[in-house]
Amino acid sequence: MNDIDYASLEPSDTYLVHLGANVWLMDDHRWALLVWERERTSQRYTLVHADQHWDAVYDFYGRDEEADLLRADVSGIEAYLRENKLIRYDSFIAPALSRGVVDVVHFYCTENRGNEVGLYSEFLKSVDAVQFIHPTVESLAAADLRPPVIFDLCLDLFNRSDQWAEGDIWSETEICSFFEATRHIVGEAEMVTVSLSFNYSGTHEDTRSLAELALPMILGYRHAA
Repeated sequence: MNDIDYASLEPSDTYLVHLGANVWLMDDHRWALLVWERERTSQRYTLVHADQHWDAVYDFYGRDEEADLLRADVSGIEAYLRENKLIRYDSFIAPALSRGVVDVVHFYCTENRGNEVGLYSEFLKSVDAVQFIHPTVESLAAADLRPPVIFDLCLDLFNRSDQWAEGDIWSETEICSFFEATRHIVGEAEMVTVSLSFNYSGTHEDTRSLAELALPMILGYRHAA
């Protein structure tokens, strides 16, 4: 296990750390795609995405670069990520579907701005994938998840504010209840990716506090499983 100095965590565009038990921590959520590509042992995964935001953008749609995306190897995907081009913090899920890493997505997201929920239906049809939208934690916890599973969490799930660097953080009881309900998913997933998402997950101190609360629970479930 990689010991974390929570007080020293800062925003970083390139931060990516393996914490052990196939749990990966990053700041910018786009690096989750690299983990999924690099650590995959199967052809198709079920993705559980728990986040304030849907992160359902597909910037390759209708572009010549889409062919390059589909034939890129892992180093090619990493190059996209380092350039922060077309695969960004809100557009890393759709490329995983288009490349066949994921073909089922379970969303638990709290964003409600009147935009389309989840991934576009036309895109899902084009890649032969399906999505499930869970309005409550209880719905997610009761989902029949086809293995293997990736559990993907953004700490801004626990921030009710949608303002930059502003926190309206869930209570510790609410956060612990979320993890207690989903501990079987966290524990049994093949890999877990967690994004700090500084400034989306409240003040910098909010983000550090969320990490210090959430990560030991996640790692504890993983080791217990």
